[in-house]
Amino acid sequence: LLEDPTRRVVINRAVCEGCGDCAKKSNCLSVVPIETELGRKREIDQSACNKDYSCVKGFCPSFVSVIGGKLKQSAATVETDASSLPEPQTPPLQQPWNIVVTGVGGTGVLTITAVLAMAAHIEGKGCATMNQTGLAQKFGPVVSHLRIAKRQEDINAVRIPAGDADVLLGCDLVVSASDEAMAKVNIERSHAVINDSETPTSAFIFDPDTVFPSREMKQIIEEEVGKEKVHFVESTVMASHLMGDSVASNFFILGFAFQRGLIPISSAAIDAAIELNGVSVEFNQRAFRWGRRAAVDESAVRNASGMSAEHWQPLSSLDEIVDYRYALLCDYQNAAYAQRYRDAITQFAARERTVVVGDELPVSQAAARTLYRVMAYKDEYEVARLFTNGQFMRQLNTQFEGAYRLCFHMAPPLLSRRDPYTGEPLKRSFPGWCLPLFKLLAAAKCLRGSRWDVFSYTVERRMERELCAQFLEDLAELARRLTPENTVYVQELIAYLDKVKGFGHIKQAQHECYQNSRKSLLAKFNGDELPFVELASIASR
Repeated sequence: LLEDPTRRVVINRAVCEGCGDCAKKSNCLSVVPIETELGRKREIDQSACNKDYSCVKGFCPSFVSVIGGKLKQSAATVETDASSLPEPQTPPLQQPWNIVVTGVGGTGVLTITAVLAMAAHIEGKGCATMNQTGLAQKFGPVVSHLRIAKRQEDINAVRIPAGDADVLLGCDLVVSASDEAMAKVNIERSHAVINDSETPTSAFIFDPDTVFPSREMKQIIEEEVGKEKVHFVESTVMASHLMGDSVASNFFILGFAFQRGLIPISSAAIDAAIELNGVSVEFNQRAFRWGRRAAVDESAVRNASGMSAEHWQPLSSLDEIVDYRYALLCDYQNAAYAQRYRDAITQFAARERTVVVGDELPVSQAAARTLYRVMAYKDEYEVARLFTNGQFMRQLNTQFEGAYRLCFHMAPPLLSRRDPYTGEPLKRSFPGWCLPLFKLLAAAKCLRGSRWDVFSYTVERRMERELCAQFLEDLAELARRLTPENTVYVQELIAYLDKVKGFGHIKQAQHECYQNSRKSLLAKFNGDELPFVELASIASR
């Protein structure tokens, strides 16, 4: 019943370092990871955001409040009229048809089950439902049982027995691959339609570099259901692009399953049930039709959603990786600074070619990615440039429409007070009219590192310059003494350095951990036997 606040929080992806402090501070799964060429970043899932704004407490200048305006709707032009879609042949109800619906709480999983039950009732069929929501009603796992029969008397129990599911309607990959869901399917009987878009779990809060095990979970489902009877659909991504809201994902996946002939109810009855539900009727009916069309011609729907144009693949060759980052470093500082980067990687790669078999240079590629991050540290000049180079405004204009104003949340080192309890710098809010000041600050990047750079005297900036010089020296020394046997230590060193990210006290803590690990790894590289200090144990202390 509360009025929906007009304020939304967005993250400037270019400024974000992917440290994960915002997720830890907010404990919120609406702060989702996004993969980019420059590493994993964070963004806000506007569809799932509960607008408590606690993520803004994350110590990072990438957070901006957008006040006013509305989320932009998709301009997809493909006809979604149901009359052009063929009506599928529905399953015969010689016995109750069992549907298991899995998903995440707060996204409309129970609504899908209720709509199907009402649609069955409209057609005079028998139905029974049971919902298992657990303790977490939002972001928790939800498993719903739905049984549909010709007559109500044909249904003797509500719960679907083990191995008796005819359809697994998976609105979330993680819950679909759980033991609870897999216990209901049978390779001889069951079919599955699964949303394979990656939805973050609590593991992303505790470890910002968690790898989503999508391949393993898909393999589990295929082994239990049968590979030829499983359909994996990027429902969340397509629905978000088409409808402007990821909530449309569940009705999208329902439409896909219906058009595949896996739902024993007519489309007219489902549309009528959506209308009786009385919530976002046109929106949900459109999502249902988009899902049906995806089952007929998925490539056309992908093109209409714009996914084909936005599909991102990481650069694979060392030359591509270096050239891309060389251009960015030219914008960051100048061509001379970028050439230092190119020379360091070229020298290291030349040595690696003499000690590895094949054309791939994995250590050089990892070094190229990490050295760029170390050299392009985000000081005040760079943050200001990344807010005013036009990229962020393009990001906002693709998400929002209408009149809106901005509010920046930052903790400038010369203007911020410290929390009396934690000692951490406190962030302040700055109005949108500060953008012209940001442009002036960005133009002063030529002062970076000079005697006139007032920011260079802070502890954080000195640490970043020293880290950059140290890693350049390490690369030169490691390249000189690289052998097939010690490359593993170089890879570990780069991996640990890659964890030094974030801003302020967060980056400084990671830097301390790295320096301890670096000593042990270099000792091993040189053949010495010093005890290796684990990064995680230092962090815990």
